Amino acid sequence: MLQRIKRNYFIIRDGIRQADAATRRRHLVLFLLTVFTLVLTGTNFSPRTTTADRYTDAAIYATALTLILLGYSLARYVQARSYGIYASLPFFIPMPLFSPFGTFGVVTRTANVGVNTRALFDVAFWGPATSFLISLPCIVAGIWLTEVVPNASMFEHPLLVKGLAKLMKDIPHGYDLAMHPLLIAGWAGILFTAINLFPLGSLSGGQIAYALFGHRQRDIAYLFMAGLFVMALYYPMWFAFVLIFIYLGVEHPELRTARNPLYFDMQQATTRQPLDRRRQYFAGFLALVFALSFTVKPFDAAFEKVMERPPVQIAPPDHIQPGPAPKTPAPESGATEDHSI
Repeated sequence: MLQRIKRNYFIIRDGIRQADAATRRRHLVLFLLTVFTLVLTGTNFSPRTTTADRYTDAAIYATALTLILLGYSLARYVQARSYGIYASLPFFIPMPLFSPFGTFGVVTRTANVGVNTRALFDVAFWGPATSFLISLPCIVAGIWLTEVVPNASMFEHPLLVKGLAKLMKDIPHGYDLAMHPLLIAGWAGILFTAINLFPLGSLSGGQIAYALFGHRQRDIAYLFMAGLFVMALYYPMWFAFVLIFIYLGVEHPELRTARNPLYFDMQQATTRQPLDRRRQYFAGFLALVFALSFTVKPFDAAFEKVMERPPVQIAPPDHIQPGPAPKTPAPESGATEDHSI
């Protein structure tokens, strides 16, 4: 284990040294901007009132989500470089206004064409697997630190969060989690992981589908795009992904290149190898991760009707006893009421 950690450290160090100064500066600036936007966004997730407490919660959120994104990008980078495949340094995307999390994630570009099938699978697998394994303890700790309040959550929880919340908390009908910043960071991490597992194009899911099924990845991608279009009718956010992948292409890059004889000068048969049983199990694990992490309406809170919620009973402190009710004076015997107009 120590030898592997040391080897991965040298891979990252040598990769940073081999990049030119302008590239290192650009990636560092984007990383710092992303951390800044995460801190600004994290203040919106804090339920506390004082400025110091709000920025403490924001720092917790920004640190946790940064570690999740770094885990994904560095795992993908190390795997690609260990196989001798081209990989770019992590490319963070700050987005303070259009993303509720303050970022659109991180991109680590790797070579897709002419890569051995097993190497392609390993590069695609370890990124989302690492981000999920880092997100999971954040979700568990966040649920443990989160209070149950009589309000609906700002997010629609996936199956993983719902299941863990039922195991760890007693949540009556009409109540939900208050969403601790650590829980929101883990929630964002599994959402990014689920989106990255879409079997489309150069995403990790598209590379895994191509490594498993070869040219059938094209059929899987078009079926998934049809399902994504149907989901967009109920939740318009998915229209953005439909348009993006119509432009970028839903096929794996090697399938697109294979149809262009001007740019394809190799035999796919020399690079394709059947995956062993262990990697097939790993693919099944990621399919389970996708099922537990994906939700159709991620930012559509499931608000309950106010009349269906149980009323909140406010009781006085124990040392304060209610006094006797004031007596109303009885009407005099001789008094009569005049109802005339």
